Amino acid sequence: MKVDVYQLPVVLSDFERNKKKFLDKLAQRADKEDTIAIFPEMWGCGFDYKNLSVFAEKTTEVLNEISEIAGENTLVITTHPETNQNKVFNTVYAVTNKGVIGKYRKNFLFAPTGEDKYFDTGSDICVVDFKGVKVGLLLCYEIRFPELFRLTTSAGADIIAIPAVWPEMKREHWQTLTRARAVENQLFVAGCNCSVMHTTKKDMACGYSIAYDPWGGMLINSEPGEGVYTCEIDISQVREIREKIPSLNDAQGAFEINRKIIT
Repeated sequence: MKVDVYQLPVVLSDFERNKKKFLDKLAQRADKEDTIAIFPEMWGCGFDYKNLSVFAEKTTEVLNEISEIAGENTLVITTHPETNQNKVFNTVYAVTNKGVIGKYRKNFLFAPTGEDKYFDTGSDICVVDFKGVKVGLLLCYEIRFPELFRLTTSAGADIIAIPAVWPEMKREHWQTLTRARAVENQLFVAGCNCSVMHTTKKDMACGYSIAYDPWGGMLINSEPGEGVYTCEIDISQVREIREKIPSLNDAQGAFEINRKIIT
């Protein structure tokens, strides 16, 4: 199985420009071989808080377009605003040619940028099955919460996909924490960052999309700038490492896992 991370620029509020950029790239690569394709967090509109409900009206449209492009061999992990009963969620969707096969609403919102004032909080864990690979969905800031990763692992994940907008100045946190989440849960972790977030006030450099295997080995180590980065994963490594070092099994025997889980 291949993993592609789409480290591309995101322009605040410019949905049509962002959509063309990402979906053109996806169309060039989709359906060539079994692939998990991961886009950055909120890539369609950025964090345009005042217009989230407007952009949420476009979410179904873009999910349908992604589904049409995906073909039989591609799973796309993509993040968009979602409205439900007068609430707005930061939601990551898992999309194939059959449509949306799972979604996850962000549990932990990043208060320093006001995310908690404009989004409502999710409460569930999501793991989807793509051609026998169990893919867990989490978002950006949530790499700072190992409990979420343990819950997602307990739901059966072989790999956890993390769309993100993570500033370059905090890249050491991004790299260290994603690697730790892979090692402690003995699974693959792939984090997709945008290359830059363009806003009306400034351009925020991001980059450094990454992927780690269950041993903590680096599979993707991107630099700043635009690109689609790829790696191969073999989920048999998950079983082999968990048998070699039974720390995950020991933890599951010692701590109670009690949370609503979507699979």
